[in-house]
Amino acid sequence: MLSVADIVLLIFRILLTNSHRYSFIPWNLFLAWASFALTGILVRSVHHARWLSWRNLGLSILWLAFLPNTFYVLTDFVHVKPTAEISQLYDIVMISLLVFTGFILGFANLFMVHRELLKRLSVTASYAVIEAVILVCSFAIYVGRDLRWNSWDVVANPSGVLVNVSSSIDPLGNPRSFNVTFLFFLLISLIYSAFWIATHPSRNNY
Repeated sequence: MLSVADIVLLIFRILLTNSHRYSFIPWNLFLAWASFALTGILVRSVHHARWLSWRNLGLSILWLAFLPNTFYVLTDFVHVKPTAEISQLYDIVMISLLVFTGFILGFANLFMVHRELLKRLSVTASYAVIEAVILVCSFAIYVGRDLRWNSWDVVANPSGVLVNVSSSIDPLGNPRSFNVTFLFFLLISLIYSAFWIATHPSRNNY
């Protein structure tokens, strides 16, 4: 519903202004939904084979490569600027729909994987794994926004991504990488913690 509403707002904006300023919205929604689809495939797969099997390890890596797209959409607020095309509030609502959709899908992804981890690990260990995943996502947001790499590049040009990213992991020489990663890690962790606590999940339920 949120995705459709966002696309409708985008189409109306294009028809009204003849501007394609926000043409990235459908692509970002597609990437967020692709991550959600991969989660479903991974969850079904770990029911039939060990998580450490080659198939499930490969699926886990692919899932982790696409998961940051669900949270990355928050950075699209940088595109919202006053223009003479349409009300800025219209653009804020349109991007907010994109962000809400992405975050809902992202937290649903984490929650489904978290439940599977609870079947295999202790409560503390499973939560630690999820926090590690959130940390990876947070750094990936920096990689996407500042270094301009995306999930497809992990498959298409892994060596280029590795070289560029490894040179950015330096809190002293490149403090922005640390700052952006920390801020997103804090934001995503806090919201997910609130969501997790609110649902009162129990290891015995899974």
